[in-house]
Amino acid sequence: MLVSQFLSTGFKKRFYITCSANTFIIALACYYCLIINIPFMHGAFNAITTLPSFSWLFLLSVPLLLLCLLIIFFSILSSRWLLKPINYILLLSSCAALYGTLNYGVVFDYSMIQNTFETDGHEAASYLNLQFIIFFCLFALLPLLILIKTKVRFRLVTNELVSRSKLLLGCFALIAVIVLSFYADYAATGRNNQLLKKELIPFQYLSSGYKYIRDQWLVSDEPFQILDPAPVLSASQHTQVTVIVVGETARAENFAYQGYTRDTNRFTRPFKVTYLNNVASCGTATAVSVPCMFSQQNQAEFSRNEADNQQNILDIAQSAGADVLWIDNNSGCKNVCNRVTNITIKVDNSALCEQQHCYDEALLAPLKRKLANLSQANTVIVLHMMGSHGPTYFQRYPDQFKQFTPTCDRSDIQNCSTEQLVNTYDNTIAYSDYVNSLMLTELNNLPDNIDKTFVYISDHGESLGENGAYLHGFPYSFAPSGQTHVPMYMWAAKGNQRITESCLKSVDQQQAASHDNIFHTLISLIGIKSKAYEQSLDLVSNCKTTNKKVKNNNE
Repeated sequence: MLVSQFLSTGFKKRFYITCSANTFIIALACYYCLIINIPFMHGAFNAITTLPSFSWLFLLSVPLLLLCLLIIFFSILSSRWLLKPINYILLLSSCAALYGTLNYGVVFDYSMIQNTFETDGHEAASYLNLQFIIFFCLFALLPLLILIKTKVRFRLVTNELVSRSKLLLGCFALIAVIVLSFYADYAATGRNNQLLKKELIPFQYLSSGYKYIRDQWLVSDEPFQILDPAPVLSASQHTQVTVIVVGETARAENFAYQGYTRDTNRFTRPFKVTYLNNVASCGTATAVSVPCMFSQQNQAEFSRNEADNQQNILDIAQSAGADVLWIDNNSGCKNVCNRVTNITIKVDNSALCEQQHCYDEALLAPLKRKLANLSQANTVIVLHMMGSHGPTYFQRYPDQFKQFTPTCDRSDIQNCSTEQLVNTYDNTIAYSDYVNSLMLTELNNLPDNIDKTFVYISDHGESLGENGAYLHGFPYSFAPSGQTHVPMYMWAAKGNQRITESCLKSVDQQQAASHDNIFHTLISLIGIKSKAYEQSLDLVSNCKTTNKKVKNNNE
């Protein structure tokens, strides 16, 4: 209605539209119901029509119910001075959410909002492409122009209240009729399709955004929790070096070690690493998984706010006397490395960097410098890879590592064929394997009187278009296994006195494991005696009797 009025009279007269506040609210609600909530309506239609028996009246009631809820919502925002400014921001953010849901299948729950807030500028820019620009112009900027050219006419306060009350009463009455008529249908559909409510725009991302801001910015600082005030390093005649590589967006299904048909692990295979086949991530996004894997908390109870305010494994290692270094080629350590020495790879003009990113080989130079200048008897080095971060997978490896072709050399990956997308992603896995082999080589070349241990584990997996899902960050309870099943392997050099190579080989590779095990396993691998240690969660507990004694000593 507003569009036709704008086209027919806007240009001819004063280049703006005049309408009542109620008309403005109803028009906005219709746009959000019919356009912005296309993913929700599509999901609801599929959920209802695939039932053995369904009512067409129930199906038709869904858009009516949503429309009434949107009218009530926009009525709350109908203050004379705030109505348009708020809706400018809301329209732009809602269209961005719509694009992400339509093209990548993501939903903006708490973890996705957290991931969005903690994304750096370069990572955010990787999502920009021609399709996004066209989409944004059509569904955000054009409606925004209409909003700008619309003058909302408010009546006298009394008349406005009466008019608004009639509109709201009508909405509440219709909602009551729908709920009374189809309560059982809504309850059953909602119970069996819990992801549907997470697709409601703008309700879902506003609710999640509020919770994130509340938890991160509106809470008082918690006192820092010391898990162990006096951890100590185990006595050893050898210097100890532990290298931990945090992979990015690597999913287990595309690892040759996991049984994948392509040889994506040919570079590390000569090192005969111990690969674990059944490892689950703590979350589906870096902002959750990285803090969680280094925390003593488990996946079920994990709280980012608590994790930020208590000792993690790096803090405990440093407190025990180890020299701890974090080297980052990603979007930061998510507060894990705040209290230890940390280095961020800087983009330069070298062959290993292009535009705003560097290939993971750039991690080798600071690693070599550290290994050449070991200053303490026990050193822990964590390297945070860019790995397979999407959607610009093609930017994660140099041209000479374009092993599988044809590739998807664009960011709107939903427009690539499955073959192109999988080829490009597999190239990132193979390149990460190459970089890991270089790290293993550097570690292995250290003198024999140094005990060398290596751990690789990914933060989360990735969806590559299966069932229309792309990227990661899905709600954990609904996430496909591709986003939660992650690769992990360990290696110990020959002659390692603490964790012998043969013992590492004896680890049950089929055992169910997760990021919950990382904290306690690293305590063993690094060689720490700590009361924060739990033997039952240590994947290598059978490799050293020392840890069993530690547990008994702390009981």
